[in-house]
Amino acid sequence: MGGGCMEFVFSRKEQQTQILYGETLNAVLRTQEISNDQVIILTNQRYYDRFSEKLTRLFLPKEVSWYICTNQMYCNNFTEFQAFMSFLSRFSKQENYLIVGFGNEGVLALSSFIHYTSVLTSDLWLIPVSLRALAKSVKESAIIVKKPDIPVLQSPNVPQVVVYDQTIAEKQKDGKLVDLLVLIRCGLLTDQAFLRELFRTFLTEKQVNNRSFAAYTDRVIQAYQANGAALEEYGQVFTDAFYKTENGHLLSDAMKLFYGLLFHLIWNVQQQQLAVKLDKLCLWLDQLGFPLVLPDQLSLSDYFQQVLLLQKKEKKLLFLSEIGTIGGRTSALEEDLVQTMSAYQTIINQIRGT
Repeated sequence: MGGGCMEFVFSRKEQQTQILYGETLNAVLRTQEISNDQVIILTNQRYYDRFSEKLTRLFLPKEVSWYICTNQMYCNNFTEFQAFMSFLSRFSKQENYLIVGFGNEGVLALSSFIHYTSVLTSDLWLIPVSLRALAKSVKESAIIVKKPDIPVLQSPNVPQVVVYDQTIAEKQKDGKLVDLLVLIRCGLLTDQAFLRELFRTFLTEKQVNNRSFAAYTDRVIQAYQANGAALEEYGQVFTDAFYKTENGHLLSDAMKLFYGLLFHLIWNVQQQQLAVKLDKLCLWLDQLGFPLVLPDQLSLSDYFQQVLLLQKKEKKLLFLSEIGTIGGRTSALEEDLVQTMSAYQTIINQIRGT
């Protein structure tokens, strides 16, 4: 990575978090003094398999214990929480611990919640393995879910340190589109010029896979510092509706996130009459490898009914007054969503050439 370690002090109501990036995990950990008696690392199975020996060595001479979660995006679930609390019962309350969450966004949320609520005295470090996980590491709150769409427990998210090693993220080709979606979201909500830059830089799926996102780490951190709550919320109701829709299981969690953002945007563009060429935007997304066409077994009319039902339970929907500028909140009406469905189908027909 070569440019030396960079630091950003991320401010929250409860405390500040030191974000260290631009260097490898090895290089960063060599400069950190750890005063805690023991280290407890939570990680996903895939990262334990790849990094357990290396990370254990890096924390020497501290005693290191591991707790291993599933690889699911939503491993911050109630079952895993109960299992981890049982695991912690073997540790002495007399010692001081460093809890390290190393892995995907679910692991980071679980680590943060445990750190905040456990009776053990502990500090918290988070080591996200993707841009998406980096964004989640600076969320205001950590949530435990029952099923992916039902939050049941929540605590402030207050890591002392976040270490982001871009070399780990770059090795995961299967997550590049999900990371790119984080960048696109930042452009859509906070910086129109940045969205244009992405449009010019990434023209094909091959470019997405072969080019590094390292240069954009600053942009993501600063966007989340300024507008983190909105970045997390925009598209969420439309995403959650897929979990309520028959055959929604045909979409992965990452695909639900993508379609949730897409449908919120299409609704927003039409409802606010924004000067956005949706067909051009969607053609670009299609060229990058995003799955624009929903499975035939998933009924769009049923899906939009779920959006309406969910909206009644939530706040009004965020809208953009123009790309890059958050305008406020308004309700989605049934006739608006009918137009959204029609606009989406027109775009898909154009992409298919029918």
